[in-house]
Amino acid sequence: MCDNVLSSSVDSEILTGDEENVADNYNHPIEGLIYTPCNIPGPGANIEDFETQYAVGCSCRNGICVSELDCECIRSYNRSYDGNGCLLPERIVGCIMECNSLCLCGRQSRCGNRICQLGPADGLEICMTGNGKGMGLRTTKKIAVGSFICEYAGEIIGIEEAKRRAQSQSDSDMNYIFVLNEHLANGNLLKTCVDPTVIGNIGRYINHSCQPNSVVIPVRTNTLIPKIGIFAADVIQPGEEITFDYGGNSSAECNVKSNKLCLCGSINCKKYLPYDALLYLE
Repeated sequence: MCDNVLSSSVDSEILTGDEENVADNYNHPIEGLIYTPCNIPGPGANIEDFETQYAVGCSCRNGICVSELDCECIRSYNRSYDGNGCLLPERIVGCIMECNSLCLCGRQSRCGNRICQLGPADGLEICMTGNGKGMGLRTTKKIAVGSFICEYAGEIIGIEEAKRRAQSQSDSDMNYIFVLNEHLANGNLLKTCVDPTVIGNIGRYINHSCQPNSVVIPVRTNTLIPKIGIFAADVIQPGEEITFDYGGNSSAECNVKSNKLCLCGSINCKKYLPYDALLYLE
């Protein structure tokens, strides 16, 4: 559980890059951090990936986009959300494709295939956990199963830059670098490295748990770069801390235990925090 709520009124720089203006009114409670509502290119990132349109848009002028019968996006990539905007149970694995800037439905419509693009959930609070984990993120409102909570956004960096940053950390440093592993149909493994250590959004405050109440799902909208979407895996009650498994998106050969103790306190605690082995390969 979280104790003291931390004010987010610190005047930190806010970036508004990315292909869309995400509605995000949160900020950092710590000076020296830069707030970005969505991913931005960092050292080693492939700029072309940020500029390449991922998919052709739909022609749904009614702006609803909830059925494969009338939406090309859903027909091509399957439906991901129910009528309340919650993730369908069968989409808990794999990648989600939302409507994009080429779609005629438009971001200001009632499109049922634009959830992550609407920004983080209301009622999120940065707080002190009081159990040695430092800061955490909790909700003041009940969050339904499958609801989108927020992105885990920051700098998209290359693998070598991710390794350099990870290996320069001391044992007492917090590691915010998240490596998303996507297994492609051709057998290749696509890795996306996100680092919100200095430049990031409210998602950087979510702690690890070996028994988490949320799950990581990659979501693509306009570009090849996926959004790291955090969705509720259980009903999350007001006052409850939001957590996800830092190694939950890694395959067994990628996900190993670090030498940093896990303080999640769950019954199934694995004692040590997971990390992607790639970060420490020479």
